[in-house]
Amino acid sequence: MVEQKCSSILVEDQGQIVGIWTEQDALAVDLADPEVFRTPIAEAMSAPVKSIDIDTQIGVAALRFRDEKIRHLLVLDESGKHRGIVSQTDIVIHQGLDYYLTLRDVRSVFNQTFFKFPGSMPVRDVIREMQEKRLDAVVVENSAHAYGIVTERDVVRLIGNRKTAAVASEVASFPLIMIAASSSLYHARKLFIKSRIRHLGVTDDSGQLIGLLTFADILANIESEYVHRLQETLNEREEILAISDRHLRLAAAAFASTFEAIMITDANNMIESVNPAFTMMTGFNAHEVLGKPPSILASDRHGSQIYDAMREQLATNGHWQGEVWNKRPNGEIYVAWLNINVVTDSADNIGNYVAVFSDITNRKAAEERMRFLAHHDALTGLPNRTLLTDRLLRGIALAKRNNNKLAVIFLDLNDFKKINDTLGHHAGDQLLQIVAQRLSNCVRESDTVGRLGGDEFVVLVGAIDKHADVLVVAEKIVASLAQPMTIEGRMVQVSTSIGISLYPDHGDHPELLLKNSDEAMYQAKANGPNNFHFFDFGAPNQPTTAADDSE
Repeated sequence: MVEQKCSSILVEDQGQIVGIWTEQDALAVDLADPEVFRTPIAEAMSAPVKSIDIDTQIGVAALRFRDEKIRHLLVLDESGKHRGIVSQTDIVIHQGLDYYLTLRDVRSVFNQTFFKFPGSMPVRDVIREMQEKRLDAVVVENSAHAYGIVTERDVVRLIGNRKTAAVASEVASFPLIMIAASSSLYHARKLFIKSRIRHLGVTDDSGQLIGLLTFADILANIESEYVHRLQETLNEREEILAISDRHLRLAAAAFASTFEAIMITDANNMIESVNPAFTMMTGFNAHEVLGKPPSILASDRHGSQIYDAMREQLATNGHWQGEVWNKRPNGEIYVAWLNINVVTDSADNIGNYVAVFSDITNRKAAEERMRFLAHHDALTGLPNRTLLTDRLLRGIALAKRNNNKLAVIFLDLNDFKKINDTLGHHAGDQLLQIVAQRLSNCVRESDTVGRLGGDEFVVLVGAIDKHADVLVVAEKIVASLAQPMTIEGRMVQVSTSIGISLYPDHGDHPELLLKNSDEAMYQAKANGPNNFHFFDFGAPNQPTTAADDSE
């Protein structure tokens, strides 16, 4: 019994069940007698064994346990062959009393009369008290004033270990697991099952021990009316099962017809089932993934951190959702929005994981495009005024820290309106795209080319020590834009006018630098095409060349 962790053993003779030896019978063993361990089981067992038909309703079995004050019944089939044992514990666990137990609290059923012994008391004397008072458990208090419990099972363990001399604290199980008298019987039953015990200490509101609660207490206090109505409840349950069956069929139809991919894995995270949408979305047929882990879908876009966080959240909250990058059999990468839920059984053991996901690649691309357009020009892809201002702020901060200059080059295209009017707006758009590309080729990667709108462009050039550095860029821009362009099958040439302002010479914030470079551009335009001019705070309009630089 100790090795098998069971509460009873059937005794047979020549294939016939002749008796039963239970934990309760163990109390009759005289541990003071060293020869007691040689006693034949026939002298200690209970006989005859009370039996019950295998087809007997569980409510009737509950009544027999209560009325006959027994805890085990031998189960016989229609031919009289024994098929097993049913116990009080089985009834309480499987009778389906959840609603009833939720309505009743521990206070309504527990035994307020309990016996407490000091831990120093010889265990033989404790067993004798249990025999005389017909107790299946007593409370033991050790020298540290902690509570433990000695039960019939502990006596069986003593016998199994052939120990006779011991004190109660050496045999007792510590600590005594407690439950408040105000708790529901449903909570008590869950605690019994979870802890694999049959006795709970009951405490009052101040935490003081006031009694013991057993499985037998729960069973004995089930109202007779409830037990007699059990058959009616079972009939109702059959109707509910029929409804559940219909719901299951509907769920199966939904599983098959939904547009979202569904993947169900077992407790070991191996794929058990997928729906048709899974195949359409992932490119994998069901037979290619069943029995395999979900990692078969994974791409190399993620590190192990996301999967570690996923497992941790599933273990903690039973749910995870987020974006994952998956890969189809042909190597195509796609983004999926994934929801995973843990499915547990009545004992809170994980049975399955259900993953529902959808392909959000197009939606994500659209979102990325919208974020891009919020800071970039839709036609050329260059930074717009918002991003340009942000880059200019950072460039000013960097120039200030490095004690050098920053150039703002403002330019527009001369006679751009004529090109639009002559060749059409589509041709004008092509010209602007070519100009954007040529401007980008004239500067370093660390510099910024932006479009303010129309034919106006701005170039930010950082890390400048003298004016001549800017003139090199300006000359390069003029030369590049002066090269002919082929648009709509025709050769087109444009000229430009360039205005330049410097930080900190001509301003210390973006708005002022842009305004001054714009004014300088008009000064350059007044001097003819392909000229550039530094802002000069009201000096006469004179074209600026590299030879004019005095620095």
